[in-house]
Amino acid sequence: MKKRAIILLLTTMIMGGVLSACGGNNNNSSNNMAASPTPTATAPAEESPSVSPDAQPSEEASETPAESPSASASPDPSPSASAEPSQTPAPPKEPAPSAKPSEPAKKPAATPSPSAKPSAAPKPTPKPTPKPTVKPSPSPAVETAASDVIDAMLKAVEQPALIAMAADDVKNMYGIDTSTLADYSGRMPLMNVKTNEIAVFKVKKEKDIDTVKKGMVKRAEAVQKQFESYLQDQYENAKNYKIVVQGNYVLFVISESADDLVKAFKAAV
Repeated sequence: MKKRAIILLLTTMIMGGVLSACGGNNNNSSNNMAASPTPTATAPAEESPSVSPDAQPSEEASETPAESPSASASPDPSPSASAEPSQTPAPPKEPAPSAKPSEPAKKPAATPSPSAKPSAAPKPTPKPTPKPTVKPSPSPAVETAASDVIDAMLKAVEQPALIAMAADDVKNMYGIDTSTLADYSGRMPLMNVKTNEIAVFKVKKEKDIDTVKKGMVKRAEAVQKQFESYLQDQYENAKNYKIVVQGNYVLFVISESADDLVKAFKAAV
């Protein structure tokens, strides 16, 4: 900008000097022509530019157009702006990033991969022929205790108050050797006004069953004889005694409900 202003200032000064020189020459020429009408008087007018005190500005004017011809051609300072090649061009502006779409583009749905081809159906394997299983031998049945059998009978059929027999009672009342028995249990009346009685004997060997049955018959005869002249109803009750064999168990019962007690005995054994 400073350089441009200096050039404009110099150009203005040169133009002013040139115009003033031309005006001075014209004035001198007119004066000379008025004084001397002869044509020879024009010679000094031709030399006047060489002795003109404004010769110095004319030299500057002759030199200045060589340096900046654009300034002398046009006083308009706008074309001189294009004569400055030294100015570095401004870097191009980077393009503004395009606006992102408001909604992301939907991804295309993935195409399902083709399902694997079904493998060949497996060949049916022949079933092995089942080998005949050996049937297990039947386990021995759990034998019920004689006392548990009587408890089950009394639970099924109600009876008068009874008490348990002792080992001596079995030997004295039934005449049975307890060494031949695997298990035994008996109930006799709590009071001597009743003939109800239950006894269960489990023999070790089947050959001893008859011996046990004979002892039971002797016991029934003794009870009948005791009540024959004492209580007639109890005498009749003693006559209806029952002896039942179930496996190795032998039952002796005197009761008005003897048949029901027999059923309960068989169910319990």
